[in-house]
Amino acid sequence: DEEDKGLLLLLSANASTAIQLHWARESKEREERLTTIGRLLSGVLHDLKTPLGVINGYVELMRSADKKAQRAEYADLILKQFAHIGAMQRDVLEFARGEKSILPRKVYLAPFFDEVKATLETFLAKAKVELVIDLADRGTARFDEGKILRVIQNLARNAAEAMATKGGGKFTIKVSRIPEAAPSERSRRDVSTAKSAKPEELVLTFTDTGPGIPKEIQHRLFQSFVTSGKKGGTGLGLAIVKRIAEEHGGKATVASSSKGATFTVRLPQLKEPSA
Repeated sequence: DEEDKGLLLLLSANASTAIQLHWARESKEREERLTTIGRLLSGVLHDLKTPLGVINGYVELMRSADKKAQRAEYADLILKQFAHIGAMQRDVLEFARGEKSILPRKVYLAPFFDEVKATLETFLAKAKVELVIDLADRGTARFDEGKILRVIQNLARNAAEAMATKGGGKFTIKVSRIPEAAPSERSRRDVSTAKSAKPEELVLTFTDTGPGIPKEIQHRLFQSFVTSGKKGGTGLGLAIVKRIAEEHGGKATVASSSKGATFTVRLPQLKEPSA
């Protein structure tokens, strides 16, 4: 009868609404994942600028090198950049599969920053930028080498672009570690547990002698697509720096003046227990 028909229409409407909501939810989830993958790809494409620039520089040096050993050295450095590009590709694939985004390992700081110097020196020299690496800590640390190399390359490229307006300058990378408190400053409880592992922070400081960062964008500098109007700038570099620092459980900060900008990346470390 009519009452049954009315009840059936009500049930059908509810079922239809539930199905439509389910489809909408699935569609939104797909769109959000595609958007995130798109942002990740944008970051990879942005970060390709540095390794491709380094490869270009070493190819030019290789072409003019007379000695076979020198050409072989340049070839090895080029291969390392291709390995770095391959790591970026794996980042996207791992994210798409929902796998772990970082792989922290024990890193010997002196050899790692020797490689950083070899990678950046030629690239920065073209921009008339002097590279200074101050290793206040020459021990070991735990982080994802490929990801932190991306951080360093992004900040180096940003610094070079900023200093281009002054015709060059100096880019300084300082590596230090925040030490644990001295015994006199610790509580009795801390002293009694001195043999246990203690958290520390590896501190990477990047300083340039550029014109500084405009005040109107300093508070949102680490957001995606925020740029100070640099030619060819995408506004992704610092957002990538922030994301990688946070993936390591750390943070990225900035301080700026008319004499230049200083970016600080802090990476938490776990101190090995004393013997």
